[in-house]
Amino acid sequence: MPHSPRSPLAAAVAAALLGLGSSALQAEPSWIWAEGPGSGTAATLRRTLEIPENLREAVLFLTCDNGAVVFLDGKSVLTNADWNAPSRIGLTRQLTPGRHELRVEAKNEGAQAGLVARLRLKTADGKQSYVETDGSWEATVPGRTEWKAAKVLAKYGDEPWGDALAGAGAPSGPPKVTAVADIQVRPGFRVELVHAVPKSEEGSWVSMTVDAKGRLVACDQGGGLFRLTLPAAGSTNAATVEKLSNSVGGAHGLLYAFDSLYVMVNEQGGKQGLWRLRDTDGDDRYDEEKLLRRIEGGGEHGPHGIVLSPDGKSLYVACGNHTQLPKDMELSRAARAWDEDQVVTRLWDANGHARGILAPGGYICRTDPDGKTFELVSYGYRNQYDIAFNSLGDLFTYDSDMEWDAGTPWYRPTRVSMAPSGSDLGWRSGAGKWPTYYPDSLPALVDIGPGSPTGVESGKGAKFPARYQHAIFANDWTYGTMYAIHLTPDGAGYKAEKEEFVSGRPLPLTDLLVHPADGALYFAIGGRGTQSAVYRVTYVGTESTAPAKALKENKAHALRRELETLHNEGTGTAAVDKAWKHLDHDDRWIRYAARVAIERQPVSAWADRVFAEKRPWARIEASVALARMGSAEHRDRLLEGLNQLDFGRLDEAARLATIRAYQLVLIRRGNPEGSVRDTVLRRLDALYPSKSRAMNRELAGTLVRLGAPGVVAKTVPLMLTANDADLRYASDALLERNKGSASAFAQASASRPNQEQIAFAYILREAKTGWTPALRKSFFSWFPRTAPWQGGNSFRGFLENIRKDALATVTDPTERSALEALSTAKPSGAPTQFAGPKGPGRSYSVEQALALASGGIRGRNFENGRAMYNSIGCAACHRFDGAGGGVGPDLSGVANRYTLRDLMENIVEPSKVISDQYGSEEVLLADGSTLVGRVYAEGGKLVVTADPRNPDDSTTVALDQVKGRKPYPVSLMPAGMINGLNGDELLDLIAYLQSGGNPQHKAFAK
Repeated sequence: MPHSPRSPLAAAVAAALLGLGSSALQAEPSWIWAEGPGSGTAATLRRTLEIPENLREAVLFLTCDNGAVVFLDGKSVLTNADWNAPSRIGLTRQLTPGRHELRVEAKNEGAQAGLVARLRLKTADGKQSYVETDGSWEATVPGRTEWKAAKVLAKYGDEPWGDALAGAGAPSGPPKVTAVADIQVRPGFRVELVHAVPKSEEGSWVSMTVDAKGRLVACDQGGGLFRLTLPAAGSTNAATVEKLSNSVGGAHGLLYAFDSLYVMVNEQGGKQGLWRLRDTDGDDRYDEEKLLRRIEGGGEHGPHGIVLSPDGKSLYVACGNHTQLPKDMELSRAARAWDEDQVVTRLWDANGHARGILAPGGYICRTDPDGKTFELVSYGYRNQYDIAFNSLGDLFTYDSDMEWDAGTPWYRPTRVSMAPSGSDLGWRSGAGKWPTYYPDSLPALVDIGPGSPTGVESGKGAKFPARYQHAIFANDWTYGTMYAIHLTPDGAGYKAEKEEFVSGRPLPLTDLLVHPADGALYFAIGGRGTQSAVYRVTYVGTESTAPAKALKENKAHALRRELETLHNEGTGTAAVDKAWKHLDHDDRWIRYAARVAIERQPVSAWADRVFAEKRPWARIEASVALARMGSAEHRDRLLEGLNQLDFGRLDEAARLATIRAYQLVLIRRGNPEGSVRDTVLRRLDALYPSKSRAMNRELAGTLVRLGAPGVVAKTVPLMLTANDADLRYASDALLERNKGSASAFAQASASRPNQEQIAFAYILREAKTGWTPALRKSFFSWFPRTAPWQGGNSFRGFLENIRKDALATVTDPTERSALEALSTAKPSGAPTQFAGPKGPGRSYSVEQALALASGGIRGRNFENGRAMYNSIGCAACHRFDGAGGGVGPDLSGVANRYTLRDLMENIVEPSKVISDQYGSEEVLLADGSTLVGRVYAEGGKLVVTADPRNPDDSTTVALDQVKGRKPYPVSLMPAGMINGLNGDELLDLIAYLQSGGNPQHKAFAK
């Protein structure tokens, strides 16, 4: 078998291995990966080996997050399918004396990526040595031929992976769990370690329940069931653990109820689904195992948690978005009308994650104790792992984000939501996630931020102060944080406040529960093969821990619950009369419950009422219902009814809901024709653009869907001048708990991608009507400007797919070729000799910037101030100290012309006051298109420059083609230019501006 040429790195390896005769000591391997574009999803890593003559044994231990194929001299020798199950293989026969190449083709499916391996070598004289993953390995990404030194991510044993090779029989010591002293908890509470889980024997625990004797039953993520007898609180006695002999395991959900142990099998191929285990002969062993319902799905987005209903009569189960609905699902509390409902054609994830996964996505079902009837309760989740009921009987869950979307306008954070009857929480795959204001969806109660949701539990029954008894506790695995979500009834829903209750680094939280006997809260850490343990939280403070009174139900809550009874199977058409009068209720949760009740009834029983409805909100909600449930014959009448709504009398929520109703008619029933289309176009076009960002997005998408001739001319200027948004995803303290997972969010926060501009580009990519050469040029010249922007693993891929889709709409080959070159041109920017900001930045307000400078501008760094001035692009447009561009004001004398407040207002709010000398114009052309930019006449023509940083990239039009000109109220200076700077960098920039370029200025005196 041919071998790869020997590299310098291989020489170092050979030198290490040729010393096998000495007593070489075992080192600790490192987690490694490749760097650069494409490395988020795959990497190829290699190592060259020089094997001596006297080798007696060679064993490879390896695991990869999320999987890998290992090649020895080009031949596949091992597949590691899942890093939760580390692999081991003997290679003694294959490793003949001489040189060999060990190569690993690795893949990744989440935020974390990493490979760890240890090759144990024994020689005939009994000496032992190791070859382990470290920085001497080489790495690349698929499709590239350039090899570089591998990136070292973490030491072996570090979280989130822990002792990941233990399951393969690699050498490991006693469990090394997070010390209690390293776990933070709210004042008045105490944390105790109950049990440190030996990984090689008991695995990594991800689910727990309490059986009839008060013992914990836990399950290893990839293995079996264990029963834990607890020591008393404060006792120094050890917990006792027994492994159960049952064949089912790999459970993400456990529940002891109805004298049975319910097991949601996830990670046992062929056994996925809801199982019931029972002890039929009284020997304290589960001798009966019965599959109640097959549920197709597995892995981290498969079937998950199980809880008991508040009335103690049924079970509720939670399943992630890679899980099919239960086989032969009998009932649904929502009308079976779920769909994608995208007014703009959805882009799938750029790296293929969840591609093809359609509504309903993740879901929650209810079933009876025997699993005979399954009823869909709520859907539209990404990957909610667990669920819990509060004292009022409402259901709550904690849903996941898609961290690869960081930096995009469709990213949405992890969030705690109420899951009422028939609800759709709006998750759709890729870029298709619904905004929270859609009336056919419901919003989250509180956004948490980046994370990986796991266990959820109610504080009911806890011997904690009343505030915590009413809380919902939610675990985040990635950032090691347990949140207490404090709920205050608010109409038919709740206001929610998040509080960090328990945190640690590392603390990969999995499940949690309140023990009914001692009232303590128990939580487990583990998952993904990490080191597992069980801890107990008790209250030792001075407040009362007496059972708290249940939350008091208000009238709105009672009304919602009454309307939800109309979602029951068998409810007749009388439900329409009961629900219809509440379609215009001022409480969103009540309107939603009423609409769901109506949608469950035959359309013939209520369609005519839609067209007769005069109340604005009732007309909107009824139109949504009929758009979803009706037929093509209803389309034109629905549109005519929506046209009659007086927008001037609607608030923002009602306006957005109205546009969504228009969209649903178009999506579900097709575009109108003739006069109906013309009327809708005139109405919506008159509303666009508006002062509302959300309205502009929805109107732009709807008008593109309708093929409005003027939408491109209006939207391109909006895209090019849209202000950026705040991209602070979480506190620095939270992100610090897992820097590896936080990198995408840190990159997005530092580079500040303009999400508003991306949203418009996403919409415009499929517009086919209204383009002119000038508009095309303006649109495609935007893509090079996005080069500095960073985000999650899919961020750059999304932008590239937007560009490709837009190019596909250009029918002329010559024009398409020119636009291809324009859109892929190397961006112009700051001189490379100037270092960019280190950040982390923030979305500065004028007051925040002034507060930084409140102590005076002194002791600053001249060179760093100059670097910031150049790297963020000021020099491209402004002259300063005799150098720079001339499209903006000369900044050399700002210290004499502006107070510090004036200066910061000009930087932070560039559109607040725009000088006539440096303003931009909106130019209307004879063909109906619009150009926005700096305008000047030259040679009998009008020259328009859209990007002041690229003055040579301009559009020239004949004067006889200009129909009109007017000042444009948005400055071409991008807002948020300083948002990538940290506080010191901003102060250095201010000092540099105030100095006029003089390094001897007093601001730089030390």
